Amino acid sequence: MVTLVREAKGWTQRELAVRAHLTQSTVSKVESGLVDLRGTNLDAIARALDCPPALLTFPMPELEVDVTCLHHRRRKSKMTSLVTKKVEGVAHLTRLSVEALLPEAVATRTGVARLPRVEGLDKPDPVALAAQVREIAGLPPGPVENVIATLESLGIVVVKRALGSTAQDAVSSWPHDTNRPAILIVNSGLSGDRQRFTVAHELGHMIMHRLPNEDQERQADLFAASLLAPADDIRPHLVGLTTRDFKVLLELKLTWGVSVAALIRRALDTGVISDRQYREFQVKLNRLGWRTSEPVSVKHEEPRILRETLSQYAARGLSVSDMARLARMSKDAFCRHFPVDELNTVNPISDK
Repeated sequence: MVTLVREAKGWTQRELAVRAHLTQSTVSKVESGLVDLRGTNLDAIARALDCPPALLTFPMPELEVDVTCLHHRRRKSKMTSLVTKKVEGVAHLTRLSVEALLPEAVATRTGVARLPRVEGLDKPDPVALAAQVREIAGLPPGPVENVIATLESLGIVVVKRALGSTAQDAVSSWPHDTNRPAILIVNSGLSGDRQRFTVAHELGHMIMHRLPNEDQERQADLFAASLLAPADDIRPHLVGLTTRDFKVLLELKLTWGVSVAALIRRALDTGVISDRQYREFQVKLNRLGWRTSEPVSVKHEEPRILRETLSQYAARGLSVSDMARLARMSKDAFCRHFPVDELNTVNPISDK
């Protein structure tokens, strides 16, 4: 547990030792199980890691989950081994907290069990799988009104929190135990359209990629595009598109909740524009400076399962400190990473 929490901070053993005023040898022995963690050492390490001592002495859970850190959306050039371990650590610790917070009725995967899942090295069909998911979720033709709500309706717990790296947009974990929830963590600070595409992209990884493959990012992108804008639904709106139609693209962005860049790519993939026209669009995108920031904002979506659970706890009289203890977190860390701000406005609670 010490190793897991330390890696979630992005720290080396030496950094933890300095912050805990211990020797690196002591930290190494603790993490190797050669020294029992108790007394002043336990208190010092817990203070340094900003977590309750009870978390560090909590039996290490059987992880047995498929974590998508090997193949989720990332900017590979910025993704070091330390950052990868940090994201994995955040994913596992978030799972510990979420599983402790969620009532048993929510933490079952009856909805998730209906989702298709590609096994082993079988080659996935992103378009067909996206159509299956839309059918299972009962989505009507056209834009997806709320992507996060769609995933939550299927039993996937979505959490929005800082992953501590701009090189990472999302991470998900899918337990082998069917009584534990599938969890998708989306990095905070993304634009509304990027958040929607990221969540759909990550769902693609969860369904298609139990094992990584060389084509996985393209497959996840195609799955996300097909889920958010099915070819038959979006094609009539893109027919006749030229580089003079960026105003039209901005209007479509608001309607479909995807970026202008994604719409242009969709036009190519659905055969509406040629490779030459696609290159011309890319040149204009660069000239407009829209590669990194597009005009017109798509509304952000907020997860509801965890938020509503915390509201129920508040209604029962639990304080924020009570919830933090339940989540095995310090109060400060709990307030940073979980949606507690609105609890005081919707339903004033004490914090004894």
